[in-house]
Amino acid sequence: KGWVEIAKTGKYLLVYDDKEIRVYKNFLFSFRINLKEKALRKIIFSQDERYLGLLNKNSFSLFDLENKNLLWERSFSLPLIFAKFLNSFISIVSENREELLFETYLFDFNGNLLKKFLNYYEEEDEIILDIEIRDSKIYGKTYNNSYLLNYFNKKERKNLYKNFISDTIPWPLPPTDSLQPLGNNWGEYQNYGGSPYFHPGIDILTPSRQGVPVYAVKDGWVKAWLTIQATYHWRLAIADSSLEYPDSCEGFLYAHIDSSRYHKQIGDYVQKGELIGYLVPWPVEGFDHIHFAKIKDEGYTWPRADWAFVFNPLILLRPNLDTIPPTFEYARQNQYFAFCVNNTSTYLDPDSLYGDVDIIAKIYDKFSVSTGNNIWDKLIPLKIEYEIIGEYETVYKTLSFSFSSRLPNDQLVSVVYKQDNTCRTRGDYSYRDYYFIITNTDGDSIIESSDANYSWQTRNFSNGRYLVKVYAYDASNNCSVCSMYVRVRNPVGISEERKRRPCSQKGEVYYLPNGQKIDKIKKGIYFVKRKNNFSKLIKIK
Repeated sequence: KGWVEIAKTGKYLLVYDDKEIRVYKNFLFSFRINLKEKALRKIIFSQDERYLGLLNKNSFSLFDLENKNLLWERSFSLPLIFAKFLNSFISIVSENREELLFETYLFDFNGNLLKKFLNYYEEEDEIILDIEIRDSKIYGKTYNNSYLLNYFNKKERKNLYKNFISDTIPWPLPPTDSLQPLGNNWGEYQNYGGSPYFHPGIDILTPSRQGVPVYAVKDGWVKAWLTIQATYHWRLAIADSSLEYPDSCEGFLYAHIDSSRYHKQIGDYVQKGELIGYLVPWPVEGFDHIHFAKIKDEGYTWPRADWAFVFNPLILLRPNLDTIPPTFEYARQNQYFAFCVNNTSTYLDPDSLYGDVDIIAKIYDKFSVSTGNNIWDKLIPLKIEYEIIGEYETVYKTLSFSFSSRLPNDQLVSVVYKQDNTCRTRGDYSYRDYYFIITNTDGDSIIESSDANYSWQTRNFSNGRYLVKVYAYDASNNCSVCSMYVRVRNPVGISEERKRRPCSQKGEVYYLPNGQKIDKIKKGIYFVKRKNNFSKLIKIK
């Protein structure tokens, strides 16, 4: 039971229901996409059929069909009604039927928001059916009307794509138009003597300055002024909507504000670039910083610090020219990756892998502007992918983790980071060692407890040599690749006859689980009987 969607050329065919999409390329199964929302509203292919877009009620996801992975996902507060590929852009439309308004977003293929438009319907029963560009103008079309969304000439269109000027933000500390040192990244492992947790923000440091002024990065209304832990942890939450609007909306969190000096109060309207407070002097010398995050909550005010951390603000900051790619360190002595039996601390020789195997990589990233401290300069990368290449079997490039959007519950830290005596993840003022369990993934960007069940299931692969490759990216899309040869050596006793390779096994064939003689071969394990002797086990894959 389900539905079918076919690309224009017939190259790709999608079979899907409320739970998953099965992608077929030239009628051969390619990969599977798990759906986290049942409300799949639209499926779109790019003109070259390289990319697949999924429009849900409140989110849009972009997949690379060639590399079989999720590129990015964006959430929206208003329900989505339309999406379309426009050459080098992706247009997405949301609407508010009560107010008869619709919002049109233009994204590039890296997920950067290039432009946002707001228009109102002229008639109550209208709905956007198409977005098109004609004569350097962009239109939203309904049954009855064609709405001019914006005018831009070729030069402006080039700048639009190049600069990503819409919905980006300045740095919250002066100079606001310059890069600043980063002391901690979004989703980073941290443990200061209690329980480990995902760092819910980015820390922008002022290593040689104290009491630095803090400026708003966007217009908004102050919905929270509170502390979660005495003097050093006062914070402002500035929302996109006013105190008259209780529904869910996004905003920015500015933490570690000095409560003894001037600061904004609940109810204040704040304009972009306006002074909102000053940094409190930090008890650790040189680590004065603003803890900065994009958050989401609901209510007229936000009196409890239980907001959701929904997006990594480092992606939005401009300028953001980072030229240093992530770095791979040895996970074990003289080897870049460590291998252990799935969900255990039983480590394996990379020349003798067997069973269900977790692959562990030790990676850090460094921002272009240093904090002046080699330990604090070690951040986590934005995204990690891996692939395993063999002579006959391959694990195609798979997304391990993406630290760009909503953070999971802190109880899932062990799904991402290895924490034992061999691969001991640490994150505090004195140590930064990040061991990522890169095979703990179902291939999407959502970190779930079920991801810990995933591993490299070597029993499904022939014994032999394989190349493990890991890719690490930062927020500026700098990429480092690290690879290592390993060998699978599962116990001998079952021969695997590969597809399209002829073989000869004369004799009576029996199905192993029940010992019954069979005359038709299906998937399973069999043995061959010749002259009252059991000659061989055969695994049919």
